[in-house]
Parts: sequence; C-alpha cells; structure tokens
Amino acid sequence: MNLPTLNHGALLPSLLILLLLSACRQTPNPPPMPEPAPLEKSENTQPASPQEVAKLPETLNDNIKPAKPVIPRSLPESVISVPDRESASRRLEYNTLLRSRPVSAFSSSGWNYRLTTAGAIVGFEFSNHGGNRILPPLRNVAKQQMYTRDFQFRFDGRARQDIHLMVTDWAPSPDRTFRLSELMNSLMYFFPRSFLPAIVNVADTNLVTLPTGEEVTFNATTHEIVGGVLLESALDLNPDRNARKFPGIAYNGRGVLVRTNSRGADPRIGTTATITSGSPTANCDKGISCKQCQIPARDLWDQSGAVRFKFSTDQEFDRFLLSRCDFGLPKFDAGYALTMPN
Repeated sequence: MNLPTLNHGALLPSLLILLLLSACRQTPNPPPMPEPAPLEKSENTQPASPQEVAKLPETLNDNIKPAKPVIPRSLPESVISVPDRESASRRLEYNTLLRSRPVSAFSSSGWNYRLTTAGAIVGFEFSNHGGNRILPPLRNVAKQQMYTRDFQFRFDGRARQDIHLMVTDWAPSPDRTFRLSELMNSLMYFFPRSFLPAIVNVADTNLVTLPTGEEVTFNATTHEIVGGVLLESALDLNPDRNARKFPGIAYNGRGVLVRTNSRGADPRIGTTATITSGSPTANCDKGISCKQCQIPARDLWDQSGAVRFKFSTDQEFDRFLLSRCDFGLPKFDAGYALTMPN
C-alpha cells in the first residue's frame, strides 16, 4: 500500500491559523466587585482641628511631672530629718541659746535658730516687723511701737512629742505702753509628725517644711507667707485690745491641726483646743460633718512643769481622736498630696 506523503509546506500554514484563532479568543470578564458601604457619620469621627493638634503634645505630657529641683541644704536647721526620739524631757530645762543666721547681705532676710549646749538644733524663729500688707505700721522700738508677728518653730529634745509652731501678734495700745495682755498667742500642732521642721533659703524666699512634710513659703525679707499650706491675713490693730482677733493663720493642708489660743499667757494651760482634719469646711452647719472638735487643754497637755503634749506617738493620738472626735489621722497612700522633702 502506498502511504500518503506528508506535505510539510501545507501543514505549517494550518498550524499558524489555529494558534492565531486560539490567541484571539476573549477571556470572560470577572464578576463585578461590590462597592464598599458608605461610612456612617458620627460626631466622634470629625477630624481634629488645628488648635487640637497643636495642643496634642501638651496633653501627652500632662501625666509627666517635672522632676523636683534639688535644694542645697548645707545648714543644720535646713536638713530634713525624722525625730531623734519619741518623748521629750518632762523637766523644764534652760539649756538653749538663740543665734542669728543671716543668709544674705540683708540681715532681715535670715532667721534665728535655737541651739542646745550639746550642739543640737531644737528650733528656729523669725518675725514680720511691719511695713507690708500683713502689718502696715513699721516697728519702732524707740517710740515703743512694738508691731510684730513672730513665728517660733520648736522641737525640744528633737523629739516627736512636742513639735509645734507658736505665732504671736504684738500690737501696742494707743498710749504706746507695752502690756503682756496684748500678746495674741496661737499654738499649732501639725499631724502626722513625720519630720522635724526645717528652713532653707531659696532666692528671695525662705522655705519651711512642716512636720507633715508639707511646705510653707515666706518672703525672705518681710517674712510674710506667700505660698504653701498656710494662709495669712493682716494683724488686727483694733485699738481695743480686748476685741482683737488672734493671729490670722489658716491651714489648708491634708493633715490634722490642733490649735489653741490665749491672750498674754501659755495657750496650753486652762484653754480649749480646736482639732481640725484637713482644710476647714466652708459654711459648715449641723447637717454637714466638719471633721472638727473641741477638747479641753488639760486632756492634751500636762498643766504643770514642762507642759508637754500628752501623746508622744502618732498612734496614741490617732486612738484618742477616734474616741473623742470620730475621726483619726489621715492614712497616707501613694496619691497623698504632700510636698515631700528632697
């Protein structure tokens, strides 16, 4: 049998035609994609304004508190320390000297410090002698114008028991004769008694640390209170000495204040003390708890001898407050708003 002979010249054009037809076939179009649903309008999805954007770094830094600058404390009465002991001596001892501490070219910008014969600092004090908003008249000893407001911070024996502040207003009678009965004394105890009071000069101010660790800022020249947890009002110059008010010093801290007043005598003897927890409540009436109570001085201080505070530890005084005033000393936590020492 004779097989047909392949004609390569005729086969090649046929293959080319088949390939061309295959390439020209159209690929089916993919199904259309669904359009995205429109976003719902919300009041919270508005873009931030330029003002809000500008404040953003400030907002982010709200929780970042700047480090407290370290204050040099080279003087012994400037060093913040805890009490050396709980109880002070029950004897009345006269073993201290009062020395001056100038801190600048202006002698009035310093303070006096109390030193025992053994060399221990047990107090410091200074006075506002007038010529300012607290005491407009200027002190003039030659004319017997004894205008002053004295601040005495005492911590006898460097003990916790009797840490206190005495504030005394001196204002002479119209006849310019000094009388002991014209001394307006206010005695203040601050709780908890965690630190011995300390004083340090910072530029044109003197910074005092209270036993609570809170701070009070005084003008270094005039000794007016200009900041911190104590507020000050003007000295009462009423010509009638029997109508004068006691020193206008108010506490707005977070601790407990024991205060007692007396005219020309020791406030700890024969008086009544007012105990307040925290800042005073404005417009307090019988329907609001003021966290305030009054206690006879004999229940808080010995009435003879060295006249010491009866509670040498804060734990003892806390129990006393709970039994007599229905409140105790504040319990400190990490968020307690104290200006802690450096």
